[in-house]
Amino acid sequence: MKANSEKTKQSKKATRRVLAGVLCGASVLSLVLSLVMPPISQAIANDAQTVSTAETVMGGGSSSESAAVGNTSEDAENQNSDETDGGESGSSNSVEQAQSANAASAGATATVKPGIYVPTSIGIGTNINVSTPDPGVATYVGRDMYIGGKPSDKPSDGTIDLDADNAPTGSYAAEAEGLTVVRGKLAMNPLKESWPYNNSSGAGFRFGTVGFGSQFRPVYGSTVLAVAGIDSAITKMSVGYNGNLPGATTVGAWNKGAWVGQQRPFEGATPSGFAYTAQIAGPITYWRDSDYKRQSVVTMQGNWYEGLSALESTLFNKAVDLTNVNGSDYSSYNGTNGYLSKLSKQLDSFEDTGEVDVNGFAEPNSNYVINKYNNDGTSYTLKFDGSDDGSGKSVSGALDTGIPSNKIRNTERLITFTGDGTSMQQVFTIAGSELSNWKDDVYYRGVDFKFTNIPEGASIVVNVTGTNPVEFHNGWRFWWGDTEISRGYESQYAKKDLDAKYSLASQSIMWNFVDTTSLTIRGGIAGENRADWGYGGTATGAKWTDDDPAAAMIGSILVPNGSFDDHVTTNGRVYVGVDFSMNSPKVAAAFGEGNSASVIDMDQERHNFPWSGSYTPDGSAVAWSKVDAANGNTSLPGSSWAIYGSVENAVAGKDAIVTVTDGGANDYASGDGKLQFNYLNQKANIGNSNDTNYFTYYIKEETAPAGYQKSDTIYYATMNNSGEKPNYVQGYVDENGKNVPFENNPTGAIPNTKIITGTVSWTKVGEGDTKHTPLAGSEWKLTKTNDADGAAVNQSWTVRDQVSDQSTSSDTTWVDTDTAPGKFTLEGLLPGTYTLVETQAPFGYNLNTTVYEFTVSNEDGSVTWTEGKSPTIDGNNVYISDALTTTSVKIPVTKSVRNTDWPKGDKDKYVPFEFSIEATGANKDSAPKLDPTTISVAPAAGSTKVNDIVASFGGISFSKKHLAKIDDSNPTGAKTYTYTVKEVAPTTGAIDKLRYSKAEYQVAVTVKAVMNETTGKYTGLTTSTTVTQMKDDMGNTLGENGQGVVVEPSAAAPDAIPASTFTNTYSTSLPLSGMSGVTLTYLAGAAVLCAAAAWMHIRRKANAKGGKRRE
Repeated sequence: MKANSEKTKQSKKATRRVLAGVLCGASVLSLVLSLVMPPISQAIANDAQTVSTAETVMGGGSSSESAAVGNTSEDAENQNSDETDGGESGSSNSVEQAQSANAASAGATATVKPGIYVPTSIGIGTNINVSTPDPGVATYVGRDMYIGGKPSDKPSDGTIDLDADNAPTGSYAAEAEGLTVVRGKLAMNPLKESWPYNNSSGAGFRFGTVGFGSQFRPVYGSTVLAVAGIDSAITKMSVGYNGNLPGATTVGAWNKGAWVGQQRPFEGATPSGFAYTAQIAGPITYWRDSDYKRQSVVTMQGNWYEGLSALESTLFNKAVDLTNVNGSDYSSYNGTNGYLSKLSKQLDSFEDTGEVDVNGFAEPNSNYVINKYNNDGTSYTLKFDGSDDGSGKSVSGALDTGIPSNKIRNTERLITFTGDGTSMQQVFTIAGSELSNWKDDVYYRGVDFKFTNIPEGASIVVNVTGTNPVEFHNGWRFWWGDTEISRGYESQYAKKDLDAKYSLASQSIMWNFVDTTSLTIRGGIAGENRADWGYGGTATGAKWTDDDPAAAMIGSILVPNGSFDDHVTTNGRVYVGVDFSMNSPKVAAAFGEGNSASVIDMDQERHNFPWSGSYTPDGSAVAWSKVDAANGNTSLPGSSWAIYGSVENAVAGKDAIVTVTDGGANDYASGDGKLQFNYLNQKANIGNSNDTNYFTYYIKEETAPAGYQKSDTIYYATMNNSGEKPNYVQGYVDENGKNVPFENNPTGAIPNTKIITGTVSWTKVGEGDTKHTPLAGSEWKLTKTNDADGAAVNQSWTVRDQVSDQSTSSDTTWVDTDTAPGKFTLEGLLPGTYTLVETQAPFGYNLNTTVYEFTVSNEDGSVTWTEGKSPTIDGNNVYISDALTTTSVKIPVTKSVRNTDWPKGDKDKYVPFEFSIEATGANKDSAPKLDPTTISVAPAAGSTKVNDIVASFGGISFSKKHLAKIDDSNPTGAKTYTYTVKEVAPTTGAIDKLRYSKAEYQVAVTVKAVMNETTGKYTGLTTSTTVTQMKDDMGNTLGENGQGVVVEPSAAAPDAIPASTFTNTYSTSLPLSGMSGVTLTYLAGAAVLCAAAAWMHIRRKANAKGGKRRE
């Protein structure tokens, strides 16, 4: 990710500092909104990767719409990097802190240890204590996920076979935000024409990108879709897969596929949004009707494949066991003893703090207007009757076949949760049977919810009991306190009270379906446009549905032991132990992008709000700055630090409370080189003003600013202040473990010494290329053998030819900062001696195994190549060359003589026979040429083998230049060259009575590139050769329509090129030196026979006449 500009970064930090100052003087709610999960109204509008206004970030509608309403992006680098299994903070102190503070209520005193100040912290898959970008999982599916309706299981074993005929029901669901982890398989049948590309059809379902409401974004460049294919109920999924193992496929795409990254509305457009990736086990699959050309999951809107061709992908064929998805382990989330089950049981164990009223009804309203999120004029007027209105509204044609007699009462039930007004964790219990449209034998329009008397910043747990299936139509309204907030997503309420409450409610509530085996949340019922509802609607073409996804569910949903069939937009986390379906099949109306399941064109989405605990303003802040030791005042950006609760932990480097990165994770300061972390426990007895035993924290540098030596000194700060006023680092710890205060350093400036580094560069070229054309694609091993003082080191790094600024150096790789293909620049080399050796040559070239050596000076960082171990140096240019890779083909011929011994000539030497070869066919002008083009064949002098003599034309060499263009239609660059082989009959000196062969052979050599299936890179060339006999020894054309007869290899050498066989035949009865002699002989013989026959005829007639005279 490219860093923000100085101006943007300073502006961002300044904005945060102003907000922090305001919020620390405000209520608990203010800190929850600004520090834990900033809601829409509190967002900070500077992002390290700014998302364009085409990325929807408000409302409940499809993210394909182009209005960024209310929300703005948050710093994509400001994520917490300390997430561990279970989603809690990486600090054991944080977990212990959360447990000890769990029972604390407003105004109560909790005894705590040094650590992050957090009264309660029960999160799922993420550390929400200090992070805004989302390092956790938004959607976890324990078995199979469907974009569409799940087909029926086999009655025999509960498994499913999916193919072109047995597909998930089509769904108008549009996107799933945040990270989606699917333990089993993913089957998609999206119908929504969202994200049209090149003004044509939509690009399919979108994973990852935040479109509405939530600012809990995945980290830039992270995985947003992981599909493991573990323990799936889908035994076979053959749609879009052209292989012979459909049981191995983990992703299927019917009408459309999916994409996970940036948006690009047309070819050539600059991509916008965040670039993400996916991890998919199993082979590449394709959209059902794309003829295996359009892959089922790609990174960018409009992409057809991820690789050099449709046969390659950087997303599929991954080893996905869920142990490392964005650095987190999700392999143990599922099952009876899995994390989800344990969490659900823990939440269910909490004592209720409030009461639930299941007997209420939502107030009547004859003019309740719902609008599309961007208030573009798309609206629908809902009318709700009173609870005692006995008249039923027809819903004939409804998707829900369980509605009795297709009639509903046009009133919404209201379930009210009333808290105790004090506890920072509000807990309620409700029977699953109460979440139903049914009440006292009446089927109501939907189920609304109300939460009241909830303290500011409190988290909410709703434990839903019972094992029976739960199914209900979600209502259109939702109350937070006395405010109806369900329209808080609309742009007209951006940065207003309704907006903030909508976001806060989404972040505060957890619906825990403890033992539910099947959960179905159906969409809202909207029938006002029907003529039979009596509101002036239309009899035909009415805009209506009984399954509108815009009736969104607010809060996170946990179903650890069952499946979730979801028909509505959800706002929060979704964690399902079995199957999860985003199922919106019913068309409500048509809009600009085509059909929609919603009467206001707001199709189903997964909105990634986290479930939160809360902070209070009693936390303490520690601050310091980083400066150049040379002058003591030049700020140094880019360092990272660990904060510890004891000097012993700091010395040992263990149990860090938090890591703070300048300008990134957990840094709340307002300038480069300045660092501040705001949320530490000040003392053991929070809230007790008599406790003045303030905690001391210890900070230690983890990563130094670029080009500077890392400080090994441990610094300390005592938390004398809380709230807005920071505690600057006050001194350092000496070698005896004693705290030594600074002198005249009120802002905790910590110096770093600049280190000397060198830069080495070279260019990869072809051997003999005087133009020094760079060759792309090589890889190298860089090894530091000695430090500047001569001490042995032996540390190695991999160097890859970078074509874009896409990575940084690490312990195992050294980044090439020259983005030009074939050119290398390695910066930041510490003084010492290094070796450089090529480990992968550019495609089409031989590996150069020479070990080169250079030294980086410890005086000025200059680079000197070792004599005898240096590349070619031309002025300031360094060149390392590779020889062109060739593959050679030898074409054999076999010469036989029949009816006589091999003829001999002068001096009793065997007479040689001559053969020729020449390039023919369409590619003859570019075919490699042989020199010479003729060979002579004869037995060797003194040889016992004097017939069937084999010889070969010298090697025909093929190289990279002989390939065809590599593209989608020809991914290996295969190209065929044809050669014709003949015997050359002598013009003079022919052997008498020997018929020379007139046979003719065509030898077709196909050359193509070889790809390493593991790396996806081309590694060399290969050839295949076919020999076809076109004419026999008599010169007669062979094969059907003169196509010739293929010469098969021998069983003894099946991989060898078959020889072209030529046979010369000797005859003593007839001249056999050529066809013309035979013809003359035949004619002469025929003439003699004719003359003899004539003479006999004359004699017979003469004899007959003589006989008559004698009578």
